Amino acid sequence: MLRRLVNMNQDNSTNRVKVRLNVRGVEVEIEAPVDQLEESVRRVMAALGEAEARQERPAQEVRRQLTCRQVVERLVSEGYFREPRTLSDVYQEVKRRGYGFDATAVAHVLLELVREEVLDRDGSPRRYLYREKRRIEAKGFPETGSDQLTLPAAEERSARSDTASPSG
Repeated sequence: MLRRLVNMNQDNSTNRVKVRLNVRGVEVEIEAPVDQLEESVRRVMAALGEAEARQERPAQEVRRQLTCRQVVERLVSEGYFREPRTLSDVYQEVKRRGYGFDATAVAHVLLELVREEVLDRDGSPRRYLYREKRRIEAKGFPETGSDQLTLPAAEERSARSDTASPSG
């Protein structure tokens, strides 16, 4: 990683040293008095580190261009919420994908998606489970030509019992 090629051309009258550094493909030549050489090398190394950090930032900024809502909506579209998930699960998944959103931002987006009926939320405060909103399929019946909503069997029975007239 760090390779130092030292060319020590000492001039006895001025006691200066030349050092060539090759750090990750960047070659630097330093000429300094012997007593200041170590500090000069540190400064150059620090400057190279800062330049490298600046070059890495644009990639992080590109990743950050998506909003927290867009990231969570992508999870919804990928089927992540087919299984019930806690806020912590969702936050960890967002983090695992390289986004640095705060847990409160993720919680806010989840609440918005619940209010918009994209997700369902079960449980009690601080223990909510979020899952995809159950999709109700419309199927046409050839004999009537109309569409009727199909519900899971338990909900269908419950719906029938709610609409039945009281006997009396």
